[in-house]
Amino acid sequence: MRRDDLSALDFNYLEASRIFVAFAKAGEYRERRDVAIVCCGLPAEALNFGFLKPPYDDLEASAAAVQAYFADRKLPFNLALRSAEPEGVVEALAARGWRRKLDPTPGMTLALPAAIPEPPASLAIQEVRSLEELVAFREVAFRGFGYPAAIAHLFLTDQLVALPQVRLYAGRVDGVVVATSMLITTGSIAGIYWVATLEDQRGRGFGEAVTWAAVRGGNELGCEVASLQASKFGRPVYTRMGFSHALDYVHFLPPEA
Repeated sequence: MRRDDLSALDFNYLEASRIFVAFAKAGEYRERRDVAIVCCGLPAEALNFGFLKPPYDDLEASAAAVQAYFADRKLPFNLALRSAEPEGVVEALAARGWRRKLDPTPGMTLALPAAIPEPPASLAIQEVRSLEELVAFREVAFRGFGYPAAIAHLFLTDQLVALPQVRLYAGRVDGVVVATSMLITTGSIAGIYWVATLEDQRGRGFGEAVTWAAVRGGNELGCEVASLQASKFGRPVYTRMGFSHALDYVHFLPPEA
């Protein structure tokens, strides 16, 4: 993909991260030219990170700023950047003691199709509009990702539902929410997030169906490309749907004391 296209994917990813923490009851989002800092406010390494942005004029200072931010708050974190960057950036971080995590996060894209498959007959998918629907959505989303449902109310708050660039979809079986997805649009990009299915409901095509619901929403809002970050288990599903690998986000843990 062209560098401008990759930057558009980065922007959507950061916008989703901003929304997640900026409208939460805990957490903070900070951004400047060289780095964006996403802090959920809790000791969750995966949800606390600094994202380094090209052109990496002062890589060491940018990484140090992220490290100082989370050290002040005594929170675990990781450093992230797009892997398809100028040669030597990843190596430079490693040389400064940053420890690369083995598994990158693959970013995948799909040119939005005109026709969207229908969901399984047993699954009814609806857009989340009320507070009651949001409560059910976020609890299933957190459980599906393995996060404690008890803290779900701190995030994915009711302010999200009112944002014009955000849509939430809940898949129900017999009236009970079992699967979720979220759409966040930025320009031509339809970013898909929080695709989750309850453990005892997996293997029935529900995750794929709520993903398609978000794709449909991207079509309705005038987007051209759907994007998502795939888990190891989700990637084969997205590949089957027609998503292709576009980039990797690599992650680093801070230098050991």
